[in-house]
Amino acid sequence: MIDGMHCSSCEILIERTALRVKGILSVASSYATSTAKIVYDPDRIDETELPQALSLAGYRARLRTDDRPDNDNRQSLLRLLTGVGLTLLVMMLYLAFFYPTNLGLVELQELAPVGWLAFYAAPRAMFVLSTILVFYVGAPILRGAWIGLRVGVLNMDNLLAIAILAAYGYSVGQLLTGSLDLYFDVASVIVAVVTTGRYFEQGEKTRAIRELTQIIDAWSPTARVRKDNELLTESVDDIEPGDRIVIREGESIPVDGTVITGQAAINESLMTGEPFPVTRGPGGKVLGGTVIIEGSLEIEVGPAVESQIDNLARILWNVQSSAAGAQGLADRIARIFVPVVLILAAFVTGWAFLGGSQPAAALSAGLATLIVSCPCTFGLAIPLTTAVAVSTALRHGLFITSANTFLKSPRIDIVAIDKTGTLSRGEMTVVKVLGPPEIAEYAAAVECLSPHPIAEAIARLTSQRIATDLDTHPGKGAIATVDNRRVAVGSKSLFAMLGWDIPGRLTDLADAARPDDSVVSYVGWDGCAHGAIITRDQHRPGWAQAVDRLRKNYRIVLLTGAEHPCGYEERVDEVYAGVPPAAKAAVIRQLQREGTVVMIGDGSNDAPALAEADLGIAFGAPTALAADAADVVIPGERLERIFDAFELINVTRRRVRQNIGWALLYNAIAIPLAVTGLLNPLFAALAMASSSLLVVWNSSRRIGSADWISPPVEIPRTGHPLLRSRSPT
Repeated sequence: MIDGMHCSSCEILIERTALRVKGILSVASSYATSTAKIVYDPDRIDETELPQALSLAGYRARLRTDDRPDNDNRQSLLRLLTGVGLTLLVMMLYLAFFYPTNLGLVELQELAPVGWLAFYAAPRAMFVLSTILVFYVGAPILRGAWIGLRVGVLNMDNLLAIAILAAYGYSVGQLLTGSLDLYFDVASVIVAVVTTGRYFEQGEKTRAIRELTQIIDAWSPTARVRKDNELLTESVDDIEPGDRIVIREGESIPVDGTVITGQAAINESLMTGEPFPVTRGPGGKVLGGTVIIEGSLEIEVGPAVESQIDNLARILWNVQSSAAGAQGLADRIARIFVPVVLILAAFVTGWAFLGGSQPAAALSAGLATLIVSCPCTFGLAIPLTTAVAVSTALRHGLFITSANTFLKSPRIDIVAIDKTGTLSRGEMTVVKVLGPPEIAEYAAAVECLSPHPIAEAIARLTSQRIATDLDTHPGKGAIATVDNRRVAVGSKSLFAMLGWDIPGRLTDLADAARPDDSVVSYVGWDGCAHGAIITRDQHRPGWAQAVDRLRKNYRIVLLTGAEHPCGYEERVDEVYAGVPPAAKAAVIRQLQREGTVVMIGDGSNDAPALAEADLGIAFGAPTALAADAADVVIPGERLERIFDAFELINVTRRRVRQNIGWALLYNAIAIPLAVTGLLNPLFAALAMASSSLLVVWNSSRRIGSADWISPPVEIPRTGHPLLRSRSPT
């Protein structure tokens, strides 16, 4: 983890510097997540030495396993409040004494009664206020410019620093010579505007980093390890091959292993996408990251300590760190724009001086060129627009995880959709009850005592009867006493174990009535099954209409870890079923050869595909890993809100391009005027401010309208998504 990364240039500086350290073989750093992945030779450098090797130029590096300090944004908030407050004071002094005289509205003689205040105190007050603004509030801008110079890459901070220091330095020089041709206002406004925009941008980035850290930490639980007939609590990092681990009901399985003793129903939907729990007994394989919902197990760790969830996190990191980082469009423009403006300003100053102009006039012409080409419009074009879009999204229950989402390809060719939890709700429901009326009542009474997902669905059937003496058989069903009868509810294997009979007529009736993706639970007493209850994963309301609407414009691919598409294939163009997590990312890469791909999913098994896709959307009740991998998170039940996200992204992208286009047009007109001497620094500052205000207005306009943006939604307070899969303890 790298604290203090300021811009995409930080990636280059960290990578170039780290590679000079003996023993470090490769470095991949990510500004978006403030993380660096290091490949090193342990014979030449120890792991504990890596943080020191990467802690340079104000960065602070630490291993991801180290405790992360709580984020403290008080310094940034203080800079913001100081910048806004002092800039208002500077502008009030200009409005009181300087702008009226510069515009010819007030003659200098009319200020004679307050001459000391206007011509002595006010300029020096502005000097003091601007000095604090430039060197305290604007310190991150100056540091970013210095980093850019160190790595030889000109970025937006270079332009900002040049304009700020030029206006400030020129004003200080004028003040020392007794002139009142001051431009402290220009320097102050630039610092305040940029600081305000970056404060909100940094808040979003910090939140994203915190979520990523929580994911890593949440999946590093402790484990009960049996050693010498004692149960010891150890960190997963201390688990060794061959260790025996005891996992109880409601707990997650920390690492992959083989069941030694016990039997349990395990929820593997987090990893495989299958909605139905599976039963694992002695000899069965279990995956790290899955959850025991019934029973308990003792597992043995294999020859390698592995966790499926850890593998997914590694795949996710490889996808996210393979990009060049958060190099914004504005920074790319600046790399060309900065040297051009510098050369132009120097040329104008030299040309005016050689042409016989006074040094002050020559410097004024050069300063006007720098000021009028101040990159505030570039600097504001993206952050303000995206800030408004993120705010609009949050008010309507859409979560944008990265500002880069708005800069991605506008064309969508293929939409890949996960099944379980996306097209379906991932919750079981009763679809059919076969047998006499008491079947539902007896079954509901028994299943009220069981935590199994199928049992929960059956328990929702109304019952006035009370069950006692529950006896559960994980993965098979349960038996309890109802009305002095021992009532069994479960699978064929439960009835076979009990030696109870299931009439062939009932079996045929159940097979004929059950859909492909359903589960049959038989209900019986007195040694015989008298009925059956069919349950299935619920379809998400409106899924068919949403898919049909998508299909009008895009090619639709069903991409699921479940073995059966369960009827959803009828409304899509292509189906990939039984696809494991790592292979989902490979399928997305294959589809990307044919066009731009959007991936919609909810589970951790979807995370690699969400990160690999050109646009990833985590929908429904996504796991934390899926939410972090996605560009957009849409909680709730309404699948049609995907179209709100599409529209929001498109509108924001258009607005960013409008701002960039205006910035380029403005500079194309204003810079020639400044170069030819038709624009003095004052009017250059006014032109710059007007241009920035136009961008601010365009960026702050309301995005969308009531006809396409869904009304604000209430997000259930369910806590961190990952923790919902954990034991209540």
